[in-house]
Amino acid sequence: MENYFKRNCFILLFVLLASMACNSLQAMDGAGMAFKVSLSGKIYRNFSFLFEEDIRPQSDFRQAEWFLTIGEVNYTFNRYLKTGVAYMLLNQYKAADELRNRYYIYASANYPIGNFSLSLRERFQSTYKTKAPHPTNYLRTMLTLSYKIRRTGLAPFAYAELFNNTGYRGNMHTDRIRLSAGSDYKLNKLNSLQLYYRYHIFNVYDPVNYKHAIGLTYSHRF
Repeated sequence: MENYFKRNCFILLFVLLASMACNSLQAMDGAGMAFKVSLSGKIYRNFSFLFEEDIRPQSDFRQAEWFLTIGEVNYTFNRYLKTGVAYMLLNQYKAADELRNRYYIYASANYPIGNFSLSLRERFQSTYKTKAPHPTNYLRTMLTLSYKIRRTGLAPFAYAELFNNTGYRGNMHTDRIRLSAGSDYKLNKLNSLQLYYRYHIFNVYDPVNYKHAIGLTYSHRF
């Protein structure tokens, strides 16, 4: 387990630094907000469900722009390993031609180091846009470092995520890099809040995400 983390974390950090140094990566200007409600609970033994509604308003806050609805079933092997499958509906307000159906599968590994926690997640997703001839496939690699501040309910975190397009001329291509920092706050055993900031580096046009974003998530576990 330790060797797995060291090897994959080194690879991710190397690719991240190399990508950030590349002048071809161009950012999409703008700033946005994200408001999410997350509901989760146990189904049977190690199986659990997750339902999320993510609302993205326009940058001028005049109206909601995107609605991201997620349904997921996941399986926890132990405190270190977890896997899951999910469906996501991406619906743009009053834009039927922009409707997208997304399916993804992921596996994540978590390695605690005292109050710190280092996690690595690999996720494959396929997105089908209305009237588009082919789906867009991504392999998303995310490395997260978090820290639990005892007796406060706070758990600050930071992560880097690579969005690698698996169908770019037959080769893997990094279309986007996401950098984020924030904190979870545990209200009680069943409820928590998360506040975060995200920064994106784009190499292709992205109609859903802005270059800068601030998000707030409320989570409840049944």
